This record gives sequence, C-alpha cells and structure tokens, in this order.
Amino acid sequence: MASPGGSTSLPLSRVKTIMKSSPEVSSISQEALHLTGKATELFIQALARFSHQQSDDKSALSYRDLAEVVNSEETLQFLHDIVPRKIKAKEYLKSLRDADASEEQ
Repeated sequence: MASPGGSTSLPLSRVKTIMKSSPEVSSISQEALHLTGKATELFIQALARFSHQQSDDKSALSYRDLAEVVNSEETLQFLHDIVPRKIKAKEYLKSLRDADASEEQ
C-alpha cells in the first residue's frame, strides 16, 4: 500500500536504476520517476488482486497463481519470460529430448 503523502512503497532508487538500464533513457525527472513508481505499484497490486481472485486457495497467494494468470492472459504476455510456469527438471529434460528427436526426423 502507498504510504501517507502520496509516496510509493517501492524504493524509487531501484525504480530509477531499472529505468536507467534502458539505453534510450538519458535523464529521468523526479515527476517521471514518481509516476513510474506509482504506476508500477498499482500494476503489482492489480496483478496480485486478479491472481488471488483466480486462485483456488483464497487463504494465500502463491507463485503458481501468478504464473497461471500471466501465462493465460494475453494482455500479460510481456511477462511470460519473467513469471514462467514452474515445471520439474525431469519434465524439462524430456521436452528437450522430444524437441531434439523431432528435429532429427
């Protein structure tokens, strides 16, 4: 939740570091930094709320809930690589072997 005075609960220094990691960004105004931080905070809250609503277990929010929403909602496809569905190593290795076998044929 946001703290009193309209500030964000995210550390703005980290938001600024992430923003500056983009080669297109040369300088960031305080207003842009604050608005980006606030928008990010609101996005995270909305994602968590939606994931919780879709969850079978209403007592807690799990990574699996977030991953399911991210991987099932087309509007969240930009997060697929960041929040992937968890699979067991055995399943992943089998999928690699199956992919190799299909390429050889």
